[in-house]
Amino acid sequence: MNGFRKLTPLNLVIILFFIVSCDSSTSPPAFQNGGIGQNSPGPACKAMVSNSILSELKSELEYVRRESEAHLHKMSDQFPDFGGVYIDDNGTYTILLTDLEGKKTVKTAFSVEGFAKTRSGSVALDVNIRKAEHRFRDLAMWRELATAFLLAGNQFHYVLSTQVHEAENRVAIGIDAAYWSGEVLDEVTEFLIHTLEVPQNALLFEKEYAEIDEDANIFENLNGDTFDRQRPILGGLRIQYGSGNCSMGFLGVYDGEDIFVTNGHCTENAHGTSATLYYQGERDEPYDVVGVEIADGPQSLDMCVSPNSDCWPCRWSDSAIVRIRENVERARGYIARTEWKSETWTVEGSREIDEADPVFAVIDLKEDILMGMTLHKVGGNSGWTSGEVIRTCVDSRRTRHEMILQCQFRARYATSGGGTSGSPVFKRVAFDIDGIQNPVALVGIHRASSNRDQANGYSAFSPINGVLKDFEELEGLTIETESHINE
Repeated sequence: MNGFRKLTPLNLVIILFFIVSCDSSTSPPAFQNGGIGQNSPGPACKAMVSNSILSELKSELEYVRRESEAHLHKMSDQFPDFGGVYIDDNGTYTILLTDLEGKKTVKTAFSVEGFAKTRSGSVALDVNIRKAEHRFRDLAMWRELATAFLLAGNQFHYVLSTQVHEAENRVAIGIDAAYWSGEVLDEVTEFLIHTLEVPQNALLFEKEYAEIDEDANIFENLNGDTFDRQRPILGGLRIQYGSGNCSMGFLGVYDGEDIFVTNGHCTENAHGTSATLYYQGERDEPYDVVGVEIADGPQSLDMCVSPNSDCWPCRWSDSAIVRIRENVERARGYIARTEWKSETWTVEGSREIDEADPVFAVIDLKEDILMGMTLHKVGGNSGWTSGEVIRTCVDSRRTRHEMILQCQFRARYATSGGGTSGSPVFKRVAFDIDGIQNPVALVGIHRASSNRDQANGYSAFSPINGVLKDFEELEGLTIETESHINE
């Protein structure tokens, strides 16, 4: 059997239909009302019909491979005892193994895998090995089960996210803080253990606060910096539309046209194409119109890695494509660089563009994102900020839009809560490579924050491979194949 096979939605829907039943309710089973791709009232209870059905489902899910976790599955396929990897507080790569006997071989293999490669070659890694209770492949499979049964519909409406927590070697279930109680935890635990047969010692429950889309509807008379009319346009600038303002993510080419990417919720028809006009600068001037929305990320049940029992659609990124007007000067592959950055969560950075050193140059795309990795973002009201990745590949409930965002990431770079949505997220890779100053690797696009004024808050972004998965014709995101400034 192909180790990288994707479970077809139809097969999994059939399995889910038989695995989900109601033993004490008159509500119809999932998929009975409306069928695939349409919302239907989910079952009021979930109970096993047959242990053999669950066994078949688990066997199928063992072969699911998410692109954002390809580096982890590669290690897992090579070393069956592999439990995950993350970067600790000291910057050390920490590998988890359920059996430490072969740790020297694993350590050597990891060092040559390219996790610290630059265009100039490999960098020596400081690698540590520690004991794990669970294999990564098992955690990933249990996460798929949790996503399929917990994230959509009303029965577990207080479950906000599911993910593999590498550092804790657990499947983490995010519970809405407003519903956090022993009764709720017991209910979810009971379902996971006795219905889905996930081991209790593989579970971790975390109190979460709802994510807030960081668009803004109130305009203020602010002067200077990234708010000002800038030409050429480039990533990190504030943009305005309808009754809101967000940030310009990154520039590229889509279906042969010059475009920029921002969030799908930064449109007049959130997560649906609406020909929204975007301004950069004073929006009352006609020449400040810089583009029009031409595409929003697709969403459907067919896109779900694990189709859920209540037919909520899925997508891989919160992103939309905006065609740039012909007369607008643009700089593809560049992000605005401001005078200084904030490395402290809750503290905003500078929005003033550094006149002596005004840009970051995108030379690569970064897809293997690890917990503990330091990332940066520029844009919105919060300027240039940086912080560490705290969660990877999180499946996130988006109740407001009745959909699931798959494989999202969380980090501790500060945001402002207004106008930051759509900001480019990137990793600094080295200094002055091949004469290029401030080279960076594009990591993703910022989309939301949670509890941004509190110590336990975080920022959320969609990874670049999620954006590319939603828009397969998107290209030209780096300076390697593009002229520096396109007139």
